[in-house]
Amino acid sequence: MFDRDPAGVRIELRGLTKHYPGQPAPAVDNVNLDIPAGELVVFVGPSGCGKTTTMKMINRLVEPTSGEIRIGGEDVLNLHPDELRRHIGYAIQQVGLFPHLTVGENVALVPKLLGWPAAKVADRVEELLSLVNLEPGAYHDRYPRQLSGGQQQRVGVARALAADPPVMLMDEPFGATDPITREHLQSEFAKLQKKLRKTIIFVTHDFEEAITLGDRIAVLRERSHIAQYDTPANILAAPADDYVAGFIGQDATLKRLALLTVDDVPAVGPVPSSNGLPRVDAGTSLREALDTMVAHGSDRCATPSGVLTYTALCEAVGTDGAKTGHEEVAAGDR
Repeated sequence: MFDRDPAGVRIELRGLTKHYPGQPAPAVDNVNLDIPAGELVVFVGPSGCGKTTTMKMINRLVEPTSGEIRIGGEDVLNLHPDELRRHIGYAIQQVGLFPHLTVGENVALVPKLLGWPAAKVADRVEELLSLVNLEPGAYHDRYPRQLSGGQQQRVGVARALAADPPVMLMDEPFGATDPITREHLQSEFAKLQKKLRKTIIFVTHDFEEAITLGDRIAVLRERSHIAQYDTPANILAAPADDYVAGFIGQDATLKRLALLTVDDVPAVGPVPSSNGLPRVDAGTSLREALDTMVAHGSDRCATPSGVLTYTALCEAVGTDGAKTGHEEVAAGDR
């Protein structure tokens, strides 16, 4: 089966359609999409556009009317739905933890269904709780009602990862949390995905969340018609039409500053050890680098690979540095 490679497998959707009986138009109409192995692809679009229905057809919680779904080259419509779902992680906004089971028992559900030895299950539960920053000794025997909303979401992610599936489906998994907790969970999950490299389809209506997490974003119209499918940076730089531009909003430059890092921009180097320039670390966002320049009244800063200039920073986000002052580009921070 396709789960022989837990690091992630390719997903192909061909002509995928869902037409509910009695409805004049299909809920999902002829979706064609290629999702590379090991990437997190975000489906973003307004409520009712079909993004959740499209995702649910992949693990056959919703059966397609027509079309083809291949995971790791295998036609999943030839598999028994229950067997298929045991090999795909699934996390949703409502979390869906069983209230009568402890945290450890919730995480252990799928490995037990797959017949794992008890010792292997116990080790996996402990490993995953540590992975999502829930100390096993403190949380293993607690019940869901004893956890905060953010902690419950982490348990939901751990349970989705329990059998080490190559594919994960996530439907607004952080949507029920407050903004601060949500941002923290997004950051933690992004770091986790860098380690695991699962193939993940992540549904959201929040474009900010999409650009924070996605390797690629599929912007969906009504009936899951794809308005644009590309990397966050490319969508921000060149939205396909006014519909996509509407999702981005008025602050595309600020979003690109937050998305790109100093590692993405060619630097002039090497950096002298004592050049008096403000310094930033590798991985620092361009927005943070710009803040550092402004705070020090400088038009450049030192990075581990050289000197980042204000002009190069502006070119990277598609802003004319010769015409735009520091204050204008940084105005979104005020």
